[in-house]
Amino acid sequence: MTGRRRFEPARLVLGLTLLGLAALHLLRAHGPLADASAPLLGLLLPGALALAALTAVVTHLVRRRPRHRPLDR
Repeated sequence: MTGRRRFEPARLVLGLTLLGLAALHLLRAHGPLADASAPLLGLLLPGALALAALTAVVTHLVRRRPRHRPLDR
């Protein structure tokens, strides 16, 4: 059994946004969003990547932050 893996919020955000994007494409192809424009849906992919990148940067900054140490008395 392998060791524990570090939680990566950016991967979670990217996976959820890509699932949502896939659902929108399915709805556009077979359902009520048939009149949605393809270029608009095409712009959602770079938006999902940008959101994941922003999440990764914030996560990195939070994890890099120095821990507070109690004062020696």
